[in-house]
Amino acid sequence: MFPDGEFPGQEAVFTLPDTQVPMTLCWCPPSTQGDVPGFWIAKHPVSQRQWSAIMGSNPSQKGEGDDFPVDSVSWEDAQAFCKKTLLRLPSEAEWEHACRAGTSTDFALGVGTAIHSQIANFDGNHPVGGTPHGFKWLRRRRTTPEGSFPPNAWGLHDMHGQLWEWCEDEAFGGRALRGGGWGNVGRNAAAGIRYGYHPGNRYDNLGFRPCPSSKQQERKGGRGKAAASAAGQGGKGR
Repeated sequence: MFPDGEFPGQEAVFTLPDTQVPMTLCWCPPSTQGDVPGFWIAKHPVSQRQWSAIMGSNPSQKGEGDDFPVDSVSWEDAQAFCKKTLLRLPSEAEWEHACRAGTSTDFALGVGTAIHSQIANFDGNHPVGGTPHGFKWLRRRRTTPEGSFPPNAWGLHDMHGQLWEWCEDEAFGGRALRGGGWGNVGRNAAAGIRYGYHPGNRYDNLGFRPCPSSKQQERKGGRGKAAASAAGQGGKGR
């Protein structure tokens, strides 16, 4: 198992099995109430490079390039990726804890109570918050490369907007989705919003970010970094 991180946002680099493709993880410390243990989670949604290296194809429709997130993947597709890599989907509690990054407001970016399209990828014609924090800006109608927007306090990018992210849990008769997508209004990107979809649905605003499950990790020197070894191992969205 991965050892616990030492501080919020600490990074670990995990190499996908049988590839030389890295996935950066960030450490999320236990919740204050103790109901969510500490865990690692991917810094970005799974990229097209990562997906193609494991699955051998690229279903994405809303942005093309190695550093764009893979879209148009179902919960079942995400599970297949996780099985091949010995990763797993986060629970809803884990996902929301990671999204909030120690905050209690709707958004873990900017002023916390507002969101606009300079700090997240969603329908910028429908921001949240009053002037000047909620001004209208861009409606991109597509995904953006990883790292296009600022991370939260724990180093995680695109927890608000970009793609709805599959979680392990059931919700509303389907499987849980969190975070909002590139075509959604700003309020759907709030940390507490949840929807449920059929696990076989593949829409161009659906993606995911996994957590490690049973990998060994080797700590290396360097400031705030750890490296993972994988030798021999492999609602509504609009």
